[in-house]
Amino acid sequence: MRTPPRPMWLLWCLLLTACATLGGRAPSSYSQSMDSATSGCLRNPACASQVGQDAVLPWLSRAAARAGQAAALMRLWEAAEVARVERVLAQCAKDANFDVNERLLGKGGRTSPELCKAPVDPKVPEVTWGMKLGEEKHAAALECVQRMLGPMDAGRFSLEPRYLKDAKTGRTRWLDPQVVAQWLADGQFHLLLGSIVPDVVLHALGNPLNVQAVFDFKFPCPVTNPPNWDTYPLGHAFAERTQGAVYQQLLRSAQRPLLVSPNSGVIR
Repeated sequence: MRTPPRPMWLLWCLLLTACATLGGRAPSSYSQSMDSATSGCLRNPACASQVGQDAVLPWLSRAAARAGQAAALMRLWEAAEVARVERVLAQCAKDANFDVNERLLGKGGRTSPELCKAPVDPKVPEVTWGMKLGEEKHAAALECVQRMLGPMDAGRFSLEPRYLKDAKTGRTRWLDPQVVAQWLADGQFHLLLGSIVPDVVLHALGNPLNVQAVFDFKFPCPVTNPPNWDTYPLGHAFAERTQGAVYQQLLRSAQRPLLVSPNSGVIR
């Protein structure tokens, strides 16, 4: 290929760099766009003196903007940002534990082994206070995370996203919440078999499949019990495996999934 004049050669390098950011190779349309920009300027007396490098700058700026957008979409969380998120999660777990205890158990109320095993309603003995408190605290913690991170980090994290390993391709799919809601409304529960729902996922902007970190809230009852990953029961698609191990396998996050609890914060 003939070497372009020096100013255009410099631009050519810039354009190839922008292309590498966007996908790895320069499409043939690049040269056509450059020629069109130069020809258009030649026909315009206002920029006749700008033939060459300046004639392509409007197109270059658009390419650079697209490259910048692509880079933003790929950008993951910096270490300092993850540390900030972990502080938020630890505080939300602590606040949720305190607030729900105060609301459901009365001012100064605390859990005990006896309370945790007791049914909320004697008519429904299978639903214990431990289950009720855990559900309420999870909801409160997630609301706290949304409130604390949402305005600043929208699009870079997901709360309770649902993922499913595709049986045909073996790849992990992210399931649209509206689709999941429709399946549930239609009673098509079998479509969700083998899916996972971690509490908090940090990912690239707008891409829940480009996962960097995974966190799960645990609210032991009583709170003095050590938090642990749940083990899937017999008959489940992931029977006798822990949530953490399955999350790691399906999501391939940069770091292993971590637990968050009121007493221990983020557990490594």
